[in-house]
Parts: sequence; C-alpha cells; structure tokens
Amino acid sequence: MLDHVLSFLKEQLNSYIRVKTGAQGFEVVFLQERNQKEVSFHNDAITTLLVNVEEDYTFRSGAAYEKMPPPVGNSYKNPTLYLNLYVLFAANFTDYSQSLRFLSLIIKFFQSHRLFDRHNSPTLHSDIEKLTLELVNLPFSEQRVVWDALGSSYMPSVIYKVRMVVFTDEDTVEIVSDLAERNIITSNI
Repeated sequence: MLDHVLSFLKEQLNSYIRVKTGAQGFEVVFLQERNQKEVSFHNDAITTLLVNVEEDYTFRSGAAYEKMPPPVGNSYKNPTLYLNLYVLFAANFTDYSQSLRFLSLIIKFFQSHRLFDRHNSPTLHSDIEKLTLELVNLPFSEQRVVWDALGSSYMPSVIYKVRMVVFTDEDTVEIVSDLAERNIITSNI
C-alpha cells in the first residue's frame, strides 16, 4: 500500500506541475538506484522519497485482537494499524532559482490540496480511504541529520507528513484457548 500512496502523490504533483509550467514531459521521479553509502538524486528533477514511517497511536486499540461481530462467530482479527508517512520532495536543479521555483510549486500544490479522498480524487487506490498532508517543520539540526543519513548535501526540499494510511488485517485468526485444547486432548485418550 505504501507504493500506492507515493505513486498517487507523485502523479498528482506531476499533473499540477505540468499544468503550471506547460512542460508536458516533466516528471516527478522516485529515487535513483542506491549504492551503499549515499542516495543519488536525479538531476533537473523533483525526487520523492519516503524518509520515515510512524504508527499513529491516537486511534490504536489496546487489544491484541478485535472480536468479529456475531455472524462470523468466535473469529478475531488484528486491530487496524494507522500510519503516518514522512515524504521528502527534493528539487535538484542546476539553476538554484529553478530549484526554488519548483519547490514553491510543490508547496502551493499541497497547500491547496491538503486532503485527498474518493470525492476529490477518483484515482485514489481502493485500499486508501483518505490522505491528509501537513508540512513538517524540522529544526536545522534535524534537517542536517536527515541529509547526513541520505549521504547527500542539502538541496531545496520540503517534508510532508501524510496521515492516516490505514492497514487492516483482512484475514481472521481462530483463537483456541489453551484450556479448551487440553480438554479436547484428554477426552480423546
């Protein structure tokens, strides 16, 4: 599902930038092949990169399993997992002013498109109910850590927190209590 979220955001941003710039061949891209020490950003392009995944505990159920309604019987399922994704958009252009121009377009797009759902985005994958985006304000020290981890020097970029990527276990798990299992075994002897 993570691939669907990033692909969707990339395609939405592509469409917006093509309309705003008139550059029909422009493509927001994913990260290039990675070697072991550093990542490699495409030249003259906006690169999209997932930099962190965190669980959102706000809606988390404390139970190990959720009991299914009566028609299903004594079936249980794992509780739903709510994730927040931190997505970096880096503008790597030879001309610095061009990098700033494209970074401004990214910010404008996500400022005017903070919520994606089935009503305003019919191309949203069927497993995704909605996505909300918020700009992340990183202090300079944390920005340095991110770029050091990427093995690259800083370039004009922005990080957005993508909220409410929901993972639900569709498979039910039959739970048999240890006591019931022992009773079955001893009664068969």
